[in-house]
Amino acid sequence: MKVNRGKLIGLKRSPYGEESYDSDLEKYYMVELEGMQGVKSWTKKHGIKIPYQLLFLKRHYLPDFLVEFNDGSREIHETKGLPFLFLLSTKMKKISAEEYCKKLGWKYKFITKDKEVFYKNNFLANALGKIQDIRDE
Repeated sequence: MKVNRGKLIGLKRSPYGEESYDSDLEKYYMVELEGMQGVKSWTKKHGIKIPYQLLFLKRHYLPDFLVEFNDGSREIHETKGLPFLFLLSTKMKKISAEEYCKKLGWKYKFITKDKEVFYKNNFLANALGKIQDIRDE
């Protein structure tokens, strides 16, 4: 997956009004969260660190998004593109995140690269509106 870093500003559902992204897939998903029905707020600046073990190493996983819905429910959303989907570390992070969310009564959602094509072709141009994209150089 091509790495393009930057930030979107003018966001209405982020409590900070702006959020940084680490890939095009993250950027497109941020725009989707802005327009997603039922979403009260979302952020990448949530401070969640989920412990997981990879072989003999203890690590921490920082999920992409914390999403809160109008009904008070919460979900962690993770975007992941190829080739990351097939890595052992991705599998271990996913298992740990699902357990973490289950303990809190939250849900865990995995957003994959196949959605990126949809975003590029059908969604981003219409959805941006007043949101501005500031790319890191």
